[in-house]
This record gives sequence, structure tokens and C-alpha cells, in this order.
Amino acid sequence: MTTLPTWSVWLVSLGTPLLTFVGVLVAQAISRKGAQELETRSRREETMRNLRWAAELAVKDDERMADLGVAQLAALLESDLLDDSEKGFVEAALDAVYQDPEAEIEQLGEDVDVVQYIVEDNVVITDEVAVDEVSSDTNTEDGEGGHG
Repeated sequence: MTTLPTWSVWLVSLGTPLLTFVGVLVAQAISRKGAQELETRSRREETMRNLRWAAELAVKDDERMADLGVAQLAALLESDLLDDSEKGFVEAALDAVYQDPEAEIEQLGEDVDVVQYIVEDNVVITDEVAVDEVSSDTNTEDGEGGHG
């Protein structure tokens, strides 16, 4: 019968579980890194689908749908979902949306009136706006009453 030295018995009896534990920790770290990469890739794919959807909406003829698309593109541009390299795609889509109206305005030259809407951030949809009512019997410059 072969006898092992005492230190080797201790090493085998304590070392085996310790090495197993270290192996499990390494495997868990590798698995977690793979899961994070998968999550990042899935997020990027979903973001690109949203970008494509918003860009398609932004160029629709229906004004409400186009406004929704532009709002979605703006939200994507400001979100943390995109890296700097991916924000270039959103900026290109927004440039394409605004390029056609700008070209039309330039083509019309002086025959166009450009109206700019300014929206304040503190306006809430439920806010009431006071409007001065104009009476229908207000006298016009020629002395006639009414609007027309």
C-alpha cells in the first residue's frame, strides 16, 4: 500500500473543491459577458428597427404620421440607446426629411412665405388660452358691419 504525505492529502482534499469553485466563477464570468453582448446586440437590432420605422413614417404624405416619425427620430437622437456612430444614421434621416421642403422653398424663391411655429416647453395640453372674441357687428373701416 502506498501512503501519501500528509500535506498532499490536505492539498487534494482542500484544493479540489477550491479549484472547482474558481472554475465555476470563471465560467460564470464568461457566461455573463456573453449574455451582456447578446443583450447589447438585441438592443441595437431593436433600435435600428425603430429607426427604420421612424424614418419611413417621417417621409409619409400624411402630416400626422410624418410628425410622429420626426418626433421618434428626435427621441432616438436624444436617447442613450444609440452610440455616436449610430446617431449619424438618425441625423441623416432627419436631414433627408427636411431636405425636400428646403429645396422646394429655394426653388420657389421670393414667392413663398415661411411660417415658423415656436412651441414653449411649459405649455400643457389642458391649459386654457384666452382668446379675444371679435363681435360680428364690429364696424369696419367703410362703416359697414359684419365680416364681409
